[in-house]
Amino acid sequence: MNVDVTIVGAGAGGLTLATILGKAGFRILVIDARDEIRPVRRGELIQPLGLEILEEIGLLEPLYALPHIRYSEFVFLDGKGRPLMRSRYDLGNDRFPFAVSLEPHLMDQMVLSHLASLANVDVRFGAAYVEHHDTGDGVDLWWSEGERMCQAHTKVLVGDDGRRSLVRKNAGIPGRIETYRDSYLSWSFDCPADAPESVKNPLGRYFIGRGKIFFLFAVSPRRRFFLYMLPNGDRNSLRRRGLRAFLSELDDWVPGLGNVLSQTGLETLEQIPDMSVMKIDLDRWSSGPVVLIGDAAHAMNPHVAQGRNQSMEDARVLGKLLSREMSAGQGSVLQGIAEYESRRKPRTMELHRLADEMTWIWNSGNPVIVALREKVFRGLDKMPSVSRKIVRTISGLSFEPLTPMDKLKAFWSG
Repeated sequence: MNVDVTIVGAGAGGLTLATILGKAGFRILVIDARDEIRPVRRGELIQPLGLEILEEIGLLEPLYALPHIRYSEFVFLDGKGRPLMRSRYDLGNDRFPFAVSLEPHLMDQMVLSHLASLANVDVRFGAAYVEHHDTGDGVDLWWSEGERMCQAHTKVLVGDDGRRSLVRKNAGIPGRIETYRDSYLSWSFDCPADAPESVKNPLGRYFIGRGKIFFLFAVSPRRRFFLYMLPNGDRNSLRRRGLRAFLSELDDWVPGLGNVLSQTGLETLEQIPDMSVMKIDLDRWSSGPVVLIGDAAHAMNPHVAQGRNQSMEDARVLGKLLSREMSAGQGSVLQGIAEYESRRKPRTMELHRLADEMTWIWNSGNPVIVALREKVFRGLDKMPSVSRKIVRTISGLSFEPLTPMDKLKAFWSG
C-alpha cells in the first residue's frame, strides 16, 4: 500500500489533518489501536480558535448540531463560593464571542462521519502501530490488525498518538516529559429534572480555594461535567476520607450536588477516573519525514484550556504546508515539516510557561499566595483591557500574557 500521509491516532488533531489533506485530494491512511471512538466521562471546550478552524474546513454547522452549550463567560469563585471575577469572551472576539462545551467523542465521531465520504481517506480502527523505518524517500511502517501484520509506504508519518507516543519513541525524538504534582478526578453525569437549581444552572464555575480546585460546567442542556483537583495525586487520602466526606465537600461548593451524584449512580470513589497531568516539551517535533502533533508533541496543563484547540491548530498549519509541498512538482515535505515546527513550537512553549505559572498560583495552598491571588482576581474583574488579554490568550487567538505592571494594577484595584 502506498499513501501520501499516514496518521497514527484518530484524535482531534489527526482527524482534522485527515480532513484538510483528504479534501485536497491526497491519499490518507489513519490508523488507531482503539476498536472505535467510545464515550469518555469528560467534557472539553472548543475555543474560538477551534471554532474558526471548524468553520474553515466546513464542519462548524455539523458541530452546532451536536448536543452542546455555548459559554459566553466563566465565573471564578473562592473556596467559599464568593465571586472573584468573570472571564467574558465578548472582550476578546467579535466573530466567536463564546466557547462551545461538549463531550469530545461526539465531535470526533462527527468528523469521522464526514471522512467516510472521502474515498481517498482510509480510516482503520483496531489497527495498532508497531514500528517504522525511514527509507530516504518516505517511511515504511507496520501495524497489526488482530493477528495480521500490515505494511504501507508513506511520504509522511504523523504521530497523533498521545502523551505516551510510540511514534515519538521509535523516532528517537528527545525532550522533557514531566508529570505535574497534582492530578484531577473527572466525572460526567445526567442532571435530573428535579435537581436543585444550583446543579441545573449551566453556568461554568471555577472554584479556587486554598489548595483546592473544583470546576463544574455543562456539556449539553442535560449533562454536566466536573474536575476535582487531587493534591499530590494522593488518592489514598481521598479513600481514607470516604465517599460521604467527598460528596459533602462538593455540596459546600454546589448545594445538592452530592445527592444528585448519588442518585445518578456514583456509589464508590473507585468509579471516578483519576486524570494525571503531563507536560511534553520536546527538543524538536520531527525526525526526517516523521512529525508529531497534539499531545504527542506538546501535552499541556488543562489550566490553559487549549489541548484540543492547539492540536487542531497543529493540523491546520501542517495540513496547509504539506498540501503546498506535495502539490509542487519539486516540493519538499521536509521543508514543510521544518516550517510547521518553526511556526508552532514557540506558541506551545509560551503556553507551557503560562500553564506553569498558573499551576503555581492556582493550585497553591499557601495562605499568602491565596490572599494575593484573590486580590488580583478581583482587580482583574474591574479592568476590561487587561481581562481582554486573558480572554485572547485562552481563546487561542493570540498570546497576550499579563505584564508585571498589569498584575500590579490588578492587585491595587482588587
